[in-house]
Amino acid sequence: MEKDLKDIKLMLIFTGGNSLETWIKTGNIEREVELYKRLKKFIGKIYFLTYGGKKDLKYRDYIEDICLLPSVWLPSPYLTFIKLLFSYSSKFKKIDIIKTNQIFGSEIAIWLKKLFHKKLIIRCGYFYSYFTRQVYNDRKIIQKAIKLEREAFKTADIGIITSDWQRKALIKLHNLPPEKIRVIPNYVLTEIFKPLNVEKKYDLIFIGRGDKQKNLENLLKALLYLKNNFKNIECIFIGGCCHSKEVAEFIQKYGLKVILKGNVRHIELPKFLNQSRIFILPSFYEGHPKTLLEAMSCGLPCIGTDVNGIKQEIKHLETGFLCQTDYISIAEAIKTVISDKSLQQRLGKNAREYVMERYSIDRILNLELKVIEEVMDL
Repeated sequence: MEKDLKDIKLMLIFTGGNSLETWIKTGNIEREVELYKRLKKFIGKIYFLTYGGKKDLKYRDYIEDICLLPSVWLPSPYLTFIKLLFSYSSKFKKIDIIKTNQIFGSEIAIWLKKLFHKKLIIRCGYFYSYFTRQVYNDRKIIQKAIKLEREAFKTADIGIITSDWQRKALIKLHNLPPEKIRVIPNYVLTEIFKPLNVEKKYDLIFIGRGDKQKNLENLLKALLYLKNNFKNIECIFIGGCCHSKEVAEFIQKYGLKVILKGNVRHIELPKFLNQSRIFILPSFYEGHPKTLLEAMSCGLPCIGTDVNGIKQEIKHLETGFLCQTDYISIAEAIKTVISDKSLQQRLGKNAREYVMERYSIDRILNLELKVIEEVMDL
């Protein structure tokens, strides 16, 4: 008997060790779940395989009628896999499509495909081996990441990556058939992330983690440089960066006007973005940065560094302002944009239009449905 979309059962496997609680703590649960809530209207059943154990059960309301399969992430993927077989083999037999959220932990998906002969969609939100190379100076760790990424995409029926530059690099690195790898970008909830008529409270906003990738050290040095040579910029930092002791100490030591807000719920971000004049992302590298796209969708003039993942989205002086990663270049970019209101208005307007054309959730939903139809030969 032939199936149609309404018969399809899809299981999303969370990144290794991640859970609904992880998404709650980072404030991202509404954003992460929204696509699957909308997808559920078109297909039969969606399962979330998470690694929060019984704790995840108390967050069930956030996922509405998506089925929850909570488990735990054990010291090795193989032990995790064995536990999953004991817990959910009867469920796995009924599933049509297995999909990953990231590469880390994708061994589980690979083994389930081989054991139960299911269709596999490997989704990679960021270029896993490339990011691993940037973070670690350990050949064994890098080779392990490359090996897992290669096996995942070669085993997959279809692979998904979030941007074209990552797709090209992925195909070249692993010698993958181009027709097998799709670009499905990160989506933006453009109906929520939109310009609002609210009072501006901050000159600058940064949203993100505090790790080396985000280049916060040079952003803080740029703010200090501006304090000494231009003015003390009023900023708000949101996200994991606010938990960094070094960041807090630098701000206090030099008397910078930076509010550390911490993690906030995703649905609160449009308010803070609209209360800010400029968004900045000074990273050394990115994949397909959601915070940048959301700021652009709010009509903010955005400053970004001229690096992979950012330079593909910002066209200098059209959809944003590009600078280098050093603190002087960052400082000069902030000074230039903050001093020119007509430039702010033009960049913000163009940025909003750019995101609306490319990254609305309706467009991304259609791309996801096409992949499901293709993988199931519908």
